[in-house]
Amino acid sequence: MRLLFAGKTIVWTGLALSFGTGCQTDSFVDPTVTGRWEHQPTTLPILRRINAIEIGEQVVGEIPSREDLIENDFSSYRIVPGDVVTVTAFDVYQPGQPVTVDRVVDQSGFVQLPEIGLVQVEGLLPEELSPSIRSAYGRLLGAPQVDAALVQRTGFRFTINGFIAQPNVYPLLRSDLRLLEALSQAGGILDNAQYAIVRRRVRLEGPVEDRQEPETSSPLDLDGLLDRLEGAAGASIGASEDTFFDVDVLSQDTLPEVQDLEEMSDSPWQWDVASGTWKKRDGEDDWSEQGVGEVPVFIDRVLRIPLQELRRGDSNLDVVIRPGDSILVERVGDGNIYIDGEIARPGPYGIPVNEPYFTLSRAITSAGGLGPLAEPDKVDLRRIVGQDREAIIRLDLAGIRNGTEPDVVLRPSDQIIVGTGFWNRPMFVLREGFRTGYGFSLRLDRNFGNDVFGAPPFAGPR
Repeated sequence: MRLLFAGKTIVWTGLALSFGTGCQTDSFVDPTVTGRWEHQPTTLPILRRINAIEIGEQVVGEIPSREDLIENDFSSYRIVPGDVVTVTAFDVYQPGQPVTVDRVVDQSGFVQLPEIGLVQVEGLLPEELSPSIRSAYGRLLGAPQVDAALVQRTGFRFTINGFIAQPNVYPLLRSDLRLLEALSQAGGILDNAQYAIVRRRVRLEGPVEDRQEPETSSPLDLDGLLDRLEGAAGASIGASEDTFFDVDVLSQDTLPEVQDLEEMSDSPWQWDVASGTWKKRDGEDDWSEQGVGEVPVFIDRVLRIPLQELRRGDSNLDVVIRPGDSILVERVGDGNIYIDGEIARPGPYGIPVNEPYFTLSRAITSAGGLGPLAEPDKVDLRRIVGQDREAIIRLDLAGIRNGTEPDVVLRPSDQIIVGTGFWNRPMFVLREGFRTGYGFSLRLDRNFGNDVFGAPPFAGPR
């Protein structure tokens, strides 16, 4: 009777716990069953980078801007060896008959033309090509009718490397060539290609006054100059490296007249007594006009373009290829993750091809789900974060599936360890003690079955 009473108590306790927690929450009896179970939909971000353990890492690349979609301006292009030009000349062999030839500019910058031989075209603008060749034919024919055009540019190139069928250096033949077409020239986007990293060199533009200039571009204070140069043999004044003044002369009690200072050197600077500063001589250009302002400054700009979205038709990602662009194609599905601990099927798992969002929750599902003793809010992620360095962070799988925590994209070599808790085994034993059949009953050890139900019938020998 006591056993039956205890069994009924456990049954009703289990029922109360099950119904008391509500139908739209995770199971209290079985914590390995996780989910949100809400009627109201929601959205959450998916993390590709965990700032807490990847502080030193930088996300490479930025999204394209509107300027990256503007066609190139090739108006200042000059002819180089390897370019192809077309020349049409009349009256060369027969009156009124044209002769049309296509010629490749040789490595010396010349093209071979009928009757007149070699003509140098390297360095010419496209619009200068016809007048130059017309002038060459004029020495033979007087006033010839000649037309010439640049039909293929080879001076502008771009490079495609990485996970692509045909990595190579390609000529940029059109001013409006876009990324999708450029990748098609190299064999097309492969199925597990994930990103295109476009590295391009851009020139910094802007007014000269916005750039950092040398200290010598500022007006110099004579007293401060003497303090800095005390005990020195000489000092450089202004922008010229060859302009030196004798410290002993400058440190005299009586400052020489301006004309005396001017006789000391050929410096374009002169001392203005009224303002107490060094100024440009009359007729000299300003420092900002002859110094930093003419020096071009270039930086490398990096674009990170998701290829699967590009292939699906996002035109904002189909950037125009610039001369000198270097394109690196990255792929996914290259490497394994490792799942251990309270998991149904522990072991290594390859990152699926064509799966850019292989997250923690999806990886647990791929491994058969959580084990019977798992504690979903106790999941360790071990990740390589640098040369011979590994970081460990605890993730909450229950929170991820409840919609209170963002999911995390896994990387090759990530290790996932699912933990357990003190009460997980007792709850597992209690959970396994219930059977669902015609009702709730206790599962007895077979050694005690005869005491409750009696000995099984014996059929005797056959």
